[in-house]
Formats: sequence, structure tokens, C-alpha cells
Amino acid sequence: MKILRNVLILVVCLGLVLAADEKQNSNDKKENASTEKPTEAPAKDDKKEPNALCSSCTCDAAKRTFNCSSMKLYKLFNMTEWSTLNSSGVATEIMLLVHNGISEIPVLPKFDVKVLDLSHNNISAIAKRAFIELDKLESLDLSYNLLTAKALKPEIFEGKFSSDEYEPMLAMKTLRLAYNQLHVLDSDLFEHFPNLETLSLEGNIFKVIDHQTEIALSSIHTLKSLDLSYMELLQLPEFIFKAPQDLAYLNLTGNLLTTVPEALRFTEKLKWLSLDENPLQDIDGQNVFPTIRTLEYLSMSYIHPLRVIGRGAFSKLENLKELHLCNNAQLTYLHGEAFSRPDADNPDRKDWPRLKQLYLHNNNLSVLESQLLARWDDMNLIDLRNNPWNCDCENQWIIEALLPIVEKATPAALNNIVCASPKQMAGQSMVDLERKHSVLRCKDKYGNNPANDGALLIGLLIGILAGIPLTAATILIYKRGCFGWGRRSPADYSRAFYSRTTNGDDF
Repeated sequence: MKILRNVLILVVCLGLVLAADEKQNSNDKKENASTEKPTEAPAKDDKKEPNALCSSCTCDAAKRTFNCSSMKLYKLFNMTEWSTLNSSGVATEIMLLVHNGISEIPVLPKFDVKVLDLSHNNISAIAKRAFIELDKLESLDLSYNLLTAKALKPEIFEGKFSSDEYEPMLAMKTLRLAYNQLHVLDSDLFEHFPNLETLSLEGNIFKVIDHQTEIALSSIHTLKSLDLSYMELLQLPEFIFKAPQDLAYLNLTGNLLTTVPEALRFTEKLKWLSLDENPLQDIDGQNVFPTIRTLEYLSMSYIHPLRVIGRGAFSKLENLKELHLCNNAQLTYLHGEAFSRPDADNPDRKDWPRLKQLYLHNNNLSVLESQLLARWDDMNLIDLRNNPWNCDCENQWIIEALLPIVEKATPAALNNIVCASPKQMAGQSMVDLERKHSVLRCKDKYGNNPANDGALLIGLLIGILAGIPLTAATILIYKRGCFGWGRRSPADYSRAFYSRTTNGDDF
């Protein structure tokens, strides 16, 4: 019994020991679990918390864009707020701050931004050296604000020191100042932009480019694109384009120019030119385009007073490839030699530009001369729609030769090519006439229609042929005296005047 009791005590002790070990193991696991948790924490720290600016605006890391437009900020962020954007590690090359009612631009912190858009705000003041830390800035848009000449000073655009240039913003290539309240420019406004290529002054009512504005524009020797549209300019200074030798794009739309500007003769590398919506008079005589050998695109549309494009109007534009001459309600005449010029090697021959696209729709043209261009078949777009075409022999070539070219190049441009005269053909489609192989009725230089005279001539010939035997018969009857038509003797004429007297007549 004593041995059995000792065995039982031993079993109980062994069980207590095992239970204690199990509890210890359980505690060790809990401790290990608790110690492992802190090792997972750094994984959460790897993802930085979103900064305040990216929470309220849009930070697109893939496009490297910070977009805080239409947020009604009314003023830009302070330095502390800007610093959160920098510390977030978000690479920002494009910064959009449009439609925010911002009235003032302070000095901005350092960013690697290349494009800064501050358009459509109420900006009327900009701090001196506002952009000095944006040394990678290539494009700045300040359009649609309240900037005046007094507020827009050269000091605004001062860059960092350079031994080669005067405090330059070396990367700056594009500056947009459209639709502000500018009437004049500081003559030194662009002195910190040694590499400026694109400038827009659209919508600022200058009316006249004065001397200091001319100096400012002439100082941009690297300028390639200039927008002077809708500035109500009456004329351009003659030498305004002499300094910027690389000017390729010039927009003069919506001004008050009445003649082709003389200043264009200095645009030796110009490729694109718009004179739309100017009250230009007839392009004829002395008022023609000067020599611009590089010009490829020209637009002269929506010009109400324009009536005549005369001889040699475009003859000095040797490389013209695209001409927009449309929506000119009064344009009635396009001279057949508007493009041609004497050949350089043989003055007795003519040369034409190799035009590829010609837009003549919505004018008042009635005749198009075939010699206007040399290679109609080499063109890829011809638009003749909505003109009051005269369907006579002068335009017969349009039906026979030109319409097939139009149909092949741009079938959509075949609509609304309609005859307006003569009356018997008014309203007929020239395309239908071409498909029916119809021959137009021709008018001569006096306005007569020889086709209408054909029946009259035939009738007259029949009348002559029928009249010959009738005349011969009349003569024969007359000679024979038939029906009292024959010859009478002298006695007959005497009796015709003789009257018998009565016995009571006195002698």
C-alpha cells in the first residue's frame, strides 16, 4: 500500500510538472507574438502618409502633375504648406493652379516644375523674383488675369546669377500673357529670357505698338512664335520683325489692319500666318504680299471688305502649300494670275507655287480661271462649296477637269457646288452636270448667249432660202402684170390724172 501511494504521488507530481511546462510554453508564445508585432510596424512606415496638399488637390505621380484647379484658393499656399509637397517625394513637373481667384503671386519655393499654369485667376500683383527658385521652368501661363504694365516689371522674372547672362531664367521658352489689361510693355520686360521662343499677347487692347513695346518685342532674338491676335492693332511698325530672325508662326487675327503689313518683308523664316478678321481692302496693285519664300500656310478668312484678289497677290509666296480664302462675303474676283510669277530661269515662262490645299468656300465667286494654278491634279484638297457659280463656258473646265479631282481627293467637298446663273441653270448641282456630261451654255464678252442664238440663226437661214423663190415669183408676176401688178404705159399714167369736163364748165 505504501508503494502504491508513492506511485500515485509521483504521477500527480509529474502531471503538475507537465502542466507547468505547457503553461510556460503558452506564455512564451504570447511573448514571442508580442515581440514580433513591432517588427511589422516598419512595413507601415514605408508608406508615407499623404501630405495636406495631395489630400485636397490631385497628385498624379505617373504624369508628374500637381493639379489644384478650381479649388477657390484665393491665395497660394504658404511656405510650410509648400514644403509638405516637397517632403512627400511626389515628383512635380506640371503644376496647374487654374480658376482659383488668386490675386497675388509671392516668391515660390524650389520645385522641379517645368510647366506652371496660373491662368484664369485675378492676379494683379507679382512679387519681385517670384520665380527665381523655379530654375527648370519652361512654360509660364499668366493668361486671363488682371495684369497691367505697371504690375508687369522685368524684376519679376529675375533668375539666378550667371556669368554669361543677366540673371537669366535659362529654361524659359514659353510665356503667355493673353487677355490681361496690358496696353504697353516695359522695354526691358524680356531681358531675363535669353531663350524665349513663344510669346502670346492675345486679347490685350494695344491699338498701337509704341516705341518701347517695339523695343521689348525686338529684343527677343530667339522668338519663333508670336500671337498678336485681337489687339485692335491699326498697323505694325515697319521693323518690328527685323530682330527675331527665326520667327516662324505669326497670328494677326482679329485686328484692324487694312493693308498687308510692310513689316512682313522682314519675316525671312515665317511658315504660318493668319490675317483672319481684319478689314483688309483689295489685295491688288501695291497692296500685295511681299517676298516670303518660306511661308507654307496663309489664312485670309472672315474679311468683310475684301472684294478682289488681283494679279500677283500671292506670286511672291513661292512655297505656299495651304491657303484659306473663305467666308469672305464680298469676294467676287480672283485673278487668274494671282499666284503665277515669271520663271527665274526663263522670264518668258511662268511658275506657280505647289499648292496642296485650297479653301475657297463661302465666298461670292462666280468664275474660277483654270490658269490660276498649274497642277490642280497634284492637290489633295480643293473646297469650292457655297459660291454663286456661273455655269457658262468659262467654268466648263470645272465640270470636265476639276470636279473629278475634287471627287478623288475629298469627296465630301462636292456638296453645295451649285449654279447660280444663268437663270435656266440656277440651282443645278455642278456635280450632276459633270455626271451627265452636260455642256454649259456660254456667254460672250458682251453678255450674249450664243447657244440661245442658234435657233434664231437657223430660222433666219430657212427664211432666206424660202424667200428666194418667193421673191422670184413676185418679180415674175409683177413683170407680167398679173392681178393688176404689171407694167403700165405712159398713157396709163396720163389717164390716171385725166378728168372729163362737162358742157357747163367755163374755160
